[in-house]
Amino acid sequence: MQNIVAMLVALLLCMGCAPHSRKTPEPQTAKPAVKTAPAKAPAKKEVSFTGASIVVFSPNTQEWFFRNRDRAQKDWLPASTFKILHTLIALQSGVVKKDEVFKWDGTKYRAKSWNKDQTLESAFKHSVVWVYQIIAKRIGKARMQNYIDLCAYGNRNIEGKLDSFWLDGGLRITSRQQIEFLRQLQANTLPFSRAHMQFVKKIMVRNGGRTWLMRAKSGWAQRAKPQYGWLVGWIEKGKDVWFFATNVEIQTRDDAKKRMDLTLQSLREMAIIPAEK
Repeated sequence: MQNIVAMLVALLLCMGCAPHSRKTPEPQTAKPAVKTAPAKAPAKKEVSFTGASIVVFSPNTQEWFFRNRDRAQKDWLPASTFKILHTLIALQSGVVKKDEVFKWDGTKYRAKSWNKDQTLESAFKHSVVWVYQIIAKRIGKARMQNYIDLCAYGNRNIEGKLDSFWLDGGLRITSRQQIEFLRQLQANTLPFSRAHMQFVKKIMVRNGGRTWLMRAKSGWAQRAKPQYGWLVGWIEKGKDVWFFATNVEIQTRDDAKKRMDLTLQSLREMAIIPAEK
């Protein structure tokens, strides 16, 4: 009996000394792989505003927006943006008919679009200087000055040659004055017949999309040093209108494209027109 008890005690002592079993560690959850974001398409290079300005006015909010305000406040030759008023004066004076054809005299010009017969509409759209020189002489200085005064256009100074004062004479205009003049045209409040203003607005159509329309006129002061260019007009979007005046220094012929590029860039940034797809 004593032997049996001794055996049980020994057995219990052995069990007490046995190591405790460890729980099997839970498998670690694998970390999700980090996805590398797809490389973004290179951003479209923006056109610099160095040597350029733009002014935008919203009649709805009565707010003025400026980029490069110092440049925008200077006055400049209007160059071919003057053709907006020039065309109105010509029609109101009766010296030109809307469907008149101006015969090309064979002089070769760098701009190929000038080297052919012109209508008033084609001469406006292609800024054909020789047509507007003919028109200026028909209008005459006294009548030209009278209408410029009535419209309070720029500094009203037409010193210089009658057929080129807007290109190399005394006439100057600021970006804000360009817009003030355009506001009157858009509202049909200039001292011209409504039919003539409607015609000019029609031939000003320049650009647009599904929801918006641009009416505008460009200009290029090639006789100035340094040369510069304009794009002035307005955007129609439903019942809303925004006016703009862009002025750009032009050092090479490629710089002329900045007039439209900078304008569209700014209008997109302001969400006035849709972003490019």
